Order: sequence, then structure tokens, then C-alpha cells
Amino acid sequence: MDLIEKILYGNRHPWELSRTQCILDIVKKYPLRTIVDIGAGDCFFISKLQDSASGDLYAIDTGYTEKPKVIDGVHCFNSISELPQLVDTAMLMDVLEHVYNDNVFLKEILAQLSADALVIITVPAFQLLFSNHDVFLKHHRRYNRKQLINLLYSNNLIIEKCHYFYTSLFFVRLLSLPLLRRKPAVHQFGIGNWRFNEKHILTQAIRIILNIDFRICIFFAQFRIYLPGLSLLAICRKRGDPIV
Repeated sequence: MDLIEKILYGNRHPWELSRTQCILDIVKKYPLRTIVDIGAGDCFFISKLQDSASGDLYAIDTGYTEKPKVIDGVHCFNSISELPQLVDTAMLMDVLEHVYNDNVFLKEILAQLSADALVIITVPAFQLLFSNHDVFLKHHRRYNRKQLINLLYSNNLIIEKCHYFYTSLFFVRLLSLPLLRRKPAVHQFGIGNWRFNEKHILTQAIRIILNIDFRICIFFAQFRIYLPGLSLLAICRKRGDPIV
């Protein structure tokens, strides 16, 4: 069995639900054709783009241990090198922090993208917030805006937007750091460890608050005011092929 078949579908955390909704709202503003979701897990995010993309959808995850397969219209591969074609949209949602050499990893991904491809990246923000929770999730680092911008520029990407999001959770995490650093984390954010289902009033309330938080961060970023946040978002483009 691979990752998709092993995963236990439980209640998703409001943080994951909000992040998915907010990023989808951004992605759907662009013309979508072929899309690859790097670190796709159980394909929760990429599957929601089926009605918005005119081309093939691909999911890449090292947890897919069996032969390539198609699940609900999504082509699943173990490695980016297995893609049968260049794609024009790449999603890396909380992936780079798991990779020891993020620069080399990003170069490998860009090699599989067409000229002018859209690249959307989210990463956990601020090394100050690094805790046992990050260790449990096998994070190598958390990023600040300058670090992520330098990484993107070093790979010749054109940055359209780069700002933090979830300011409210930044302060929640900051205040809870003493506890998080004293006790090891035993549960992963996201699947199976949230007590309430998606329709529960508490889940919905937190999700709405986080959605508003996300939009506030976007609003201030328009004026180059970058509120601190638990996470960091970058929207960028691969530069077109040079004219010979």
C-alpha cells in the first residue's frame, strides 16, 4: 500500500481547510492547464482543481511507493522526474521546509516546468517559532520573507507576491512556545486529529476567522506592509526561455 491508501481520513483541521480555500481562491484567478502538486499527500488539494484545469493534473509525493496510478483523475507519481510532460502550474504547499537542500530541490522542480509557469509556494514562517512541533513534522527550517525571496531570485523566478499570512496564529504560536518546546508534539496538524467535522460550528467559526485573517494580510501587503504570520506565501513565475 502507498500513502494514499494508508492514510486515515479523519476530520481536517480548520487551518488546513482555510489554507486550502484561500490558496484555491488565488489559483483560480489564473488560467489553469496542466498542474502539479508537489508533496500532494492524499490529493486533498489537487483534486479540488479538476473543474478549473483544462489539462492534466499531477500529484507528486515520496510516500507513493507503488507504480504510477490515476486516482479520481489525478496522475500520481513518486518523483517529479516521472512527469510525462512539462507543466505550467506548480504548487508547493508547505514542502520546501522538509527538504535539506531546498535550492537544489527547487531547481529540479523548475526543470519540469514550461516557460512562464506559475509557481505558488507556502512555507512555515519565522525561525523564532521553531519548536518540537516542527521537529515532529521533520522541518529543517522556517523562513522569513527575505530568505524566501533570496531563494526564489537565486532560481531566476519572477516574484509577483510574497507576504505572510495568519497573523492571529503567529501570536498564538508565539505565546505557546514555552509549552511546545517543553513537551514533544504527538499529533500532526491536519488529518485525523481534529475533534470536530467540517460542518461543526467551531470548525466553521475558526475557518472564517482565518479566512478573514488571510485577506487582511493580503490587503496590507498591497501597501508593502507585511504583517507577521504563521506562514509565508509566494506567487511567482518561471522566466521565459531566453531569446537566442
